Amino acid sequence: MSTPNLAWYSHEICFWHDPGPGSGYVPVGPGVEPLRQFAVDPDLRRAEGLVKASGVMDRYTEVTPVPASDEDLLLVHVPEHIDRVEATSAMGAGDAGVYAHVNYHSARAARLAVGACVQATTSVLEGQFDRAYCLVRPPGHHAEPDRAMALCLYNNVAVAARAAQRRGVQRVLIVDWDVHHGNGIQRTFYEDPDVLYISIHQEGLFPAASGLVMETGSGAGTGTTLNVPLPAGSGHEAYLAAVSRLVEPAARAFDPGLILVAAGVDASGHDPMGRMMCTSRTFHDMTSMMCRLAEELTEGKIVFAHEGGYSAWYQPMLVLGTATAIAGLPTPEDPFLHSLEHLPGQRLRPLQSRVIEHLESHHPLLAQGR
Repeated sequence: MSTPNLAWYSHEICFWHDPGPGSGYVPVGPGVEPLRQFAVDPDLRRAEGLVKASGVMDRYTEVTPVPASDEDLLLVHVPEHIDRVEATSAMGAGDAGVYAHVNYHSARAARLAVGACVQATTSVLEGQFDRAYCLVRPPGHHAEPDRAMALCLYNNVAVAARAAQRRGVQRVLIVDWDVHHGNGIQRTFYEDPDVLYISIHQEGLFPAASGLVMETGSGAGTGTTLNVPLPAGSGHEAYLAAVSRLVEPAARAFDPGLILVAAGVDASGHDPMGRMMCTSRTFHDMTSMMCRLAEELTEGKIVFAHEGGYSAWYQPMLVLGTATAIAGLPTPEDPFLHSLEHLPGQRLRPLQSRVIEHLESHHPLLAQGR
């Protein structure tokens, strides 16, 4: 293939969203000292800076998104949910849902995050770009149709998928490798036979009892949800095995017209919000695999949207690893790699293999060919 035509969507206001001082997801209160949150969004500005400093941004066309309209948001969310996000943000601070704290800029940042994903999807479908990456905050995959949750205000990728359907795309594949389960994406499409949602996440992390292997969709959507709950401590080989042995064959069986990737980087070995072992090389390799899959199945149409990532020092390198792979470039030099790559968690272990083997034999999309 010739050099892909790439788009990079980001907006300064996305970096102004801040969930406020606290600890992890927990706001200041009894026993909770006012600390710098893990999810402080200026860290994404540093990530974008690293992509520029490395020269990789020269491969992209930078696009400034516009805020999503009510019409866009209503593709997934109920009006009461939108009203609550807007009102809470207008007050300057508060919880817009469940552990979904906002500041004055958050409502606009959230609309810009959705707008970026919808516009990136539209531009790829129209052939203006081959691939796109959206470096946006707040994240989205926990947001449900009627409530914000866990830092997520609107469901960026879910709205983009509905926008693609609105434009006539018959089948959409969503791959989510954020370390947490994307309960909001799953709930949105659980009965939709035309959206295949695949989540690779840490077993039992968040939300509790969400993203189990037996959750495969219901009604007309039976078989179009595929959860891969990997044990804590899973690293490079386990994630690549999940993509090659589960994501790729399921995608081929489903035959989508568009691929969307909820590209969180919080499954890294340095992330405080998870207990996984991935490196920049892991995210580079998974991203490369998805781009090749898009070339095979969707005429190259693929959009990546940033989700979680909470290591102040490692997140920029992980974003760079993703960005270089989208651009078809080699894995970037990673000064942190030596601290993770030699650890035994990088190898595929029997406990991790059993999850993959079970899904190969029992999931409707994968077992039908056996």
